Amino acid sequence: MKQILLGAILLMIMSIDTYGEVLDRNKENNTTVLSPDQIKVKTVRNVLGMNNPLEHTTGQLRTGYITHKEDGSKRNSGYALGGHYHLDTKRWNGLKVGLSAYTVLNLGVNQNPLNVNPDFFDADGNSFIQLTEAYLDGKWGNTEIKLGRQLLDTPHADSDDIRMIPNYFEAYTLRNNDIEGLTLSAGLITKMAGWENGVDAAKFVKVSETLGAGGGMNGIAYASAIYEGINDLTLSLWYYHYNNVADVLYAEAGYVYAFSQERSLTFGLQYDGSSKTGSALLGEQDGRTYGMSLEFAAEDIGIHLLTAYNRDGGNTGATGLSLGGGPFFTSMENQTLDAVGSAGSAWMIGAGYHFDVIGINGLVAGIAYGNFQARDSGLYESHETDTVFEYAWSDKLSLTAAFASVRFDAGKDGDNTALKNFKQFRFIVNYNFN
Repeated sequence: MKQILLGAILLMIMSIDTYGEVLDRNKENNTTVLSPDQIKVKTVRNVLGMNNPLEHTTGQLRTGYITHKEDGSKRNSGYALGGHYHLDTKRWNGLKVGLSAYTVLNLGVNQNPLNVNPDFFDADGNSFIQLTEAYLDGKWGNTEIKLGRQLLDTPHADSDDIRMIPNYFEAYTLRNNDIEGLTLSAGLITKMAGWENGVDAAKFVKVSETLGAGGGMNGIAYASAIYEGINDLTLSLWYYHYNNVADVLYAEAGYVYAFSQERSLTFGLQYDGSSKTGSALLGEQDGRTYGMSLEFAAEDIGIHLLTAYNRDGGNTGATGLSLGGGPFFTSMENQTLDAVGSAGSAWMIGAGYHFDVIGINGLVAGIAYGNFQARDSGLYESHETDTVFEYAWSDKLSLTAAFASVRFDAGKDGDNTALKNFKQFRFIVNYNFN
């Protein structure tokens, strides 16, 4: 009851004007790593997660509904109201402090706890309130540090904002842009909160607990270089050291060819490799994943076409060490290549339509189909179909409706009796304010 009362009070505060020095987060790039001009190779997963706090203004109110039905089981669902409020101080000698509070209220009064969808709430299916950001930010010239609870957007650690609360991290990051066109960054990630931390969305838990590595893992260190000095081309290289677990190397290239002002082709290549290190707390790590992506955009007729392919040739399959949605081009609303659990491949095709061209401004619809298969299809094979509608009523008010249908096939050498077909629908409404 106390959590519900505190959350309600926070939502009331968020819905009125607050006197003080509150900065629009879009005026300064408070997020780690990405720059505004970087070519971002799209996936279904990151398109669905584009309504995320990396682009939020000072505050946001959010309401959501989710329902999930697995063959042979009862339907579970969740109804929630939530949001966040962010405050930055003025800089003093290059330093400032950032704070954000996030609350989620379970609106399912009298709902059977056994039928509550776990994705929206804390580990017990209850409401919660949380200090999601609390950091010290220092900026001197082209160098910036950020220490504490914050949002990240990196290939293997990201916000993945497709539920009521995104992923947040306790991290210590450094970024430098002294060389024109080149962004260098490094960091240490120690804890994670949010819907994908695997323990309790309402708590910051050690990343070793999230990954199931026990107490012998002391965080994740990373370093990266992103080069944008060539027109229409972005190159990025990332190295992650999961202490006593694995070393991961990720590389990506994105290139845009413009046929005209309205039509373009975006081509993406990626590589993700992993190898065990130290005590190898999670066993053998031998992922060698390659991927390619093509997106054709014809803005004059409102059409986007997307296709992608991934293949892993390692002994253990695509790395499952991502904290968030993961980097793979074929990722869908639910299925990702690392879910295969062994060497395999995935492909997807999708199409989107912008209704602006026929006078319905702000409405976008999309559909995508993906196939995920182990090298031995008897071990794992799934098919996912996603449909999504997004409508931006204004710069402040937007909604997303997404439906996913996942089917598992039995292989010729076995069956997938433990994997049940399921359907999922979610509906999210966001109201942003300064």
